[in-house]
Amino acid sequence: SAVTGYAIHGFFVGWTPIFAIPSGMTFHSPVALLGFGVLGILAGMLGAILPTVFYGIRDLFHRLPIPPHFKPALGGLIVGLIGLFVPEILGTGYGWVELAVAGKLSITLLALILLLKMPAMGLTIGSGGSGGVFAPTLYVGAMLGAFVATVAGLPPAPFVVVGMAAVFAGAARVPIATLMMVIEMTGGYTLLVPAALAVIISYFVQARLARDLRDSSLYEAPVLTRSSSPAPHSQISLTRHTLPN
Repeated sequence: SAVTGYAIHGFFVGWTPIFAIPSGMTFHSPVALLGFGVLGILAGMLGAILPTVFYGIRDLFHRLPIPPHFKPALGGLIVGLIGLFVPEILGTGYGWVELAVAGKLSITLLALILLLKMPAMGLTIGSGGSGGVFAPTLYVGAMLGAFVATVAGLPPAPFVVVGMAAVFAGAARVPIATLMMVIEMTGGYTLLVPAALAVIISYFVQARLARDLRDSSLYEAPVLTRSSSPAPHSQISLTRHTLPN
């Protein structure tokens, strides 16, 4: 289904990735893995914080003693007021990701986006508004990667790409799928090694930090083991009823 969807979309829209990254961006030195390892640790920490902020805001709106149809309006009002001062937190942020790849965002702005985008996402969706968590979490990851690269004085583009993968992999606990999706969205296939390292570190750091939290993942009811999934049992049952004696 993924291949079919990609082929049909590309036929009508084209094959250019969503995010334009510099050509020739490759992984050359094993020493560079140290920076991506640090990024993975920070991404795991952020991945543990993000679900707590997101669901904490949602629960706060559930408890508000006002009619339900006023709650999204209140959430939108607060996001709009924040956006008056930091408009970069509005929308999907894909354009700002492009600027982060090019190294055109200041470290102060990167820090502000990191601090404010998470509550803005919670206020938008947790108040009852419509939206998803994938794009905003990628945005947060991109800003974290750019922040780490700027502090270390390194080229931001590789860290932006890897940061997107690492933060969502930890926050949503979907390391393999996220790694492939982000690499495909950017065309940064040459960064598979550092991205895989950061994603693995982020996943285990997040799992360790969030193990005792009520909201340990962006998804509330994940299937943690194969035996917990209804799929294998359904297949066994179906096989028993369809195979001839």
